[in-house]
Amino acid sequence: MRYFSPAVAVLCLPLLLAGCGGATQDKPTAQDDAAWDQAMTAGRDSFELGRYTVAVTQYRKAADLALLRDDTSAITEAGYDLAVAQLAANTPDKALQTAQATRQAAGVRGQTQLYSLDLVEAAAHYRLGHYSSAMSSATQAMQSSDSALAGRAALVLGLAADAQSDSANLQKAATYLGSLKKPLSATQQADQAEIQARMLRQSAPQQAEALAVQAADLRRNDGSYRDMARALALAARIASAQGDQQKARALWERAAQSAAAQSSGLNRMDVQTLAHGSINKGNYVPPEDDAAAWARDAGGVSLRPFEEKDAQ
Repeated sequence: MRYFSPAVAVLCLPLLLAGCGGATQDKPTAQDDAAWDQAMTAGRDSFELGRYTVAVTQYRKAADLALLRDDTSAITEAGYDLAVAQLAANTPDKALQTAQATRQAAGVRGQTQLYSLDLVEAAAHYRLGHYSSAMSSATQAMQSSDSALAGRAALVLGLAADAQSDSANLQKAATYLGSLKKPLSATQQADQAEIQARMLRQSAPQQAEALAVQAADLRRNDGSYRDMARALALAARIASAQGDQQKARALWERAAQSAAAQSSGLNRMDVQTLAHGSINKGNYVPPEDDAAAWARDAGGVSLRPFEEKDAQ
């Protein structure tokens, strides 16, 4: 199967939009193969441009085509990519449903070990606040031989453990990330820094704040803006706990405005490019829970200071 690596976080990723492997299938007809390839390519092109709801439409079409020809590998690949696109579109509930449906479809066709789906489910559970389930799925995904996939699973484990005040699993995540073979990618360096910041924020808050800012810088340079915003918000929490409210408000404002810009940009791009599919044209408004919460923490800020105002 093919591998594709977009710069978007599973929270949102950079997750590997990787083929999930599976039993060798009979070669499909040229017509079916071309239609599936076209839908998958259109989905990936849209995903790379940040047009996630368009990608969802194309991946769903590809998944249906894979079911049509009973192709296990194509089902798992399209289902996985669909779930990742739904995570990127900030619909973790739908991503979870898709991952579970993909697992069921693959299972009846003899494919049961799908660590990539464990990772998607972990990320979706985390985004939904199901921290115990997120830790369980992330721990399963960490068994993968793919160090990139397992490393992202360790990040999700650490995030969920921190939210749950589970020091044992937070330490487990930090230990795994610390054991990764060098040289590390920018993503792995950022994951390490963020989890270490969460480990140290009580015992060494100044070091923890510096690590959170380092993680944000690495993610900015890597184009992983949602992860960057989360790291900025973490730095804000640490600064606030140390009594530096001015710095905390500034960091929260930066995180909030980045998150809001991502949401508004997603909506505008999709409205302009949708041609067909099951999405409600012009009515898709991604949740802005993080942006709104961080704006409140900042004491109330303009989330979109450069947005053109309607004429009075």
